[in-house]
Amino acid sequence: MSQRIIFHLDVDAFFASAEQSLNPFLRGKPVIVGGLANQRGVVHSASYEARAFGVKTGMPLSQARKLCPHAIFLKGNFLHYRYLSRSIYRILQQYSPAVEISSLDDMYMDMTGMSRLFSHPEIAAKAIQQEIDSTLHLPVSIGIGSSKLISRLASAQNKPRGITYIPPEQELEFLHALPVSQLIGVGHVTESLLAELGIQTVGQLARIPKRTLEQLFGTNGVRLWEFAHGIDPRPVRPWKARRQISRETTFEEDTDDPGLVLATLQYLSERIAMKLRKEHLVCNRISVRIRFSDFQQRVASSRLPLPTQDASAIVTVIHRLFRSIADRRVRIRHVHLAASQLEPENWQPQFFQQSASREALLDSIDEIRRRYGFTAILPATTRMLQKKYRMEKHGYILHTPSLSQ
Repeated sequence: MSQRIIFHLDVDAFFASAEQSLNPFLRGKPVIVGGLANQRGVVHSASYEARAFGVKTGMPLSQARKLCPHAIFLKGNFLHYRYLSRSIYRILQQYSPAVEISSLDDMYMDMTGMSRLFSHPEIAAKAIQQEIDSTLHLPVSIGIGSSKLISRLASAQNKPRGITYIPPEQELEFLHALPVSQLIGVGHVTESLLAELGIQTVGQLARIPKRTLEQLFGTNGVRLWEFAHGIDPRPVRPWKARRQISRETTFEEDTDDPGLVLATLQYLSERIAMKLRKEHLVCNRISVRIRFSDFQQRVASSRLPLPTQDASAIVTVIHRLFRSIADRRVRIRHVHLAASQLEPENWQPQFFQQSASREALLDSIDEIRRRYGFTAILPATTRMLQKKYRMEKHGYILHTPSLSQ
C-alpha cells in the first residue's frame, strides 16, 4: 500500500488577503480587517504589510492604529470571503477528488497516487499555489505530510507563500520539536495544565504514558498521546453539506409551563451547538416547532444575524420564535429545534459573531464536557429540568432516547 500524501492548504492572512484580491488598489498596502480606524474593536486579520509594523490578530484597533497609522482599516465582508473560499475549493477539485473544507481559509487534499501526474509532492503544491495566485491573487501556504496532523502543522512553518514537505522518516523529529501549544486538541486549559507538569514540547508530551494522559484529560488525552506519536489515520473527507442538525423531545406530561418549555429548548440548543462545534460547522437559520396536546403544530423560523455555533446566540432567537407560536391556551406535548443552512466554520478568531474571550470560553466548555461529561457545565436556566428528568453524566434522560447523544 502506497504512503499517504496529504496536503493542507492555508490562505495567508485570509481576510486581509481577500480584500487585496478583490480590490487591486489595496495590493502591496497595509490592510487591517476588523473595523474602521475610529471604531472600537480588535484586529481580525492584518496583511503582511501591516504585520511588518507589529500589528497582530486580536490586537485592539486603537493600538494597531498607533503602530500603523497609514493602514487601510476595513470592516470586512463575509460574503466576499465565502465566495473566494468556494473558488479555492473548485480549483483544488481539479487536482484531487478528495478535498475537505476545514474552514473558509484552510482545506485538506488527499494527493496519494499523484506521482502519475507530478514527479514530487512539492511540484504539485507549487502548481496549486501558482494557479490560486494567478486566478484569485491570494497567497497560500501548503504543508505536506502523511497525515492531516503533519500537513497542518507543516503549513504553518514557512508563511507566507511557503511550501513545507515533511518526509515520512522525518515526521517524528519535526513533530517532537514543536511547542505543545501547536498540537491539535491543546486549548488554553490543556496547555496550562501541561505547563504545570513541565511539558513544553510535543516530544516531552510523547514521553507521558497514555494511561496518565487519559486519566488527566479523558478521551482527549488518548488523542493527544496518539498525535504526540504521529498517529493520525483520519481520512480526508470530501465536504458534503448537511441539511440540518436537529433535536426534539416529547414531554412525559403535556405542559402549560412556558419556563419548562424554554428550559428544554435551551438544553436542546446546547446539544445542537456542541454538535456544530464538533463537526466544525456554523448555522444560519433556526427553526422551532411545537406540537400541542390536540396534535396541532406551529412552526417558526428565522435567519440568524450572523453564522454561529454558540448556544447563547441561538437561544436569543428561540425566545422570540417561541413567543410568536405559543399563543394558544393548550398544553404543549412536543418540541423540535433545528439548525439549518449549515456551512463550514471559520476559525479565524473574533470574526463577526464571537470575541476572543467568548471563543476561548466555548473551547473551555467543550473541554470540560469531554473530560467530565455533558452535564458538568450547563446554563442555570436548564437546572429546572432536574425536577422532571434524571440527569446522568452524558445528559438528561429525556423522553426521546436520542437526546442523550
